[in-house]
Amino acid sequence: MSEFTGKVCPFCKAPIGENDDVVVCQVCGMPHHKGCWDENKGCTTFGCSEQHYEPHGTNISDVCAKCGTPLGDGQDFCSKCGTRKGAPAANVCGKCGATLQDGQEFCPKCGQKVGLVVDSAFAVKVGQFNTGVAKKNKKKMIIPIAIVVGLAIVIAAIVGIVKALPTVEKMVAVGNYEKAYDIAKDVDKDTVMQENAIAVVCALSADALKDRSSFELRDAYINDDYSKIVLQVAGKNSYGGIVTNYWYYTYDTDDKEFQLWTTYSDLEKEEYSKYDDTDEFLEKMLKNMGLDNVKTVIRSGHKLSKNSVKNINNLFTEELLDSVDLIDAVIDVERKSTSSD
Repeated sequence: MSEFTGKVCPFCKAPIGENDDVVVCQVCGMPHHKGCWDENKGCTTFGCSEQHYEPHGTNISDVCAKCGTPLGDGQDFCSKCGTRKGAPAANVCGKCGATLQDGQEFCPKCGQKVGLVVDSAFAVKVGQFNTGVAKKNKKKMIIPIAIVVGLAIVIAAIVGIVKALPTVEKMVAVGNYEKAYDIAKDVDKDTVMQENAIAVVCALSADALKDRSSFELRDAYINDDYSKIVLQVAGKNSYGGIVTNYWYYTYDTDDKEFQLWTTYSDLEKEEYSKYDDTDEFLEKMLKNMGLDNVKTVIRSGHKLSKNSVKNINNLFTEELLDSVDLIDAVIDVERKSTSSD
């Protein structure tokens, strides 16, 4: 019962010692010396249902029969109302003096049990004192501030380290595809490679526009061996209007770079005319051959995700797109593809 050491017993008004036998009221939680509890025949807390009281209709003898004021030894008259001590007892509350009706077990005015006199002022003081003791004991369990601060600093440092660690998203956001590929999981490596190859050809497309600053990637497609790429690019024409074209790139294994095959305003084939000269006929034929490849890449290739499209446009806006180079992994795919052919 060390948790009650120092608290005041409300019956004898003495502190509870460390080795004292204690009885705790199961209703209100007030601790008592065991001897005090036994002597009082129960709890002494005002209003508690464990309070001991005399049978209904009687009052403690040293209480004014009229107003219920406690009477001291040798006091023949009530100091409050003047009633003689020993006068016929009236059925009144032993605390506030309110008249009680037959059958009432609690005072309707103050809630006191019938037949019990309690020094309410002292009960309040005991409650306040015991609350203070409880708070004092609780403080002993509080972790020192220095330890709390230290833990907070360690946690903050760990969070800072985690935030500082490179991630795939952080690396591609600054155009460092080589590092992004190295730290990516196997299932994400293909995504990094695809975005890297398309970012390289986007820089070429931006350079070929009439107004380079108007470049915007709308969609992009790439085949399985990364040898063919189709871009859907928007940009200003010579008249300042925004137009969208399809740009078709193929990979040159000798030069290890992507080269522009041609551009298309739409995906409709060129129609031949009897008035076409040889150069016009050959140009249309080559475009139609390339258009078949474009449709194949769009239909069966890998479409770049919206997040990757957004990232490439951000790289262009931040003037980082021109510094993007093909990573070794993409070049290796091309080398393997060429050797197998």
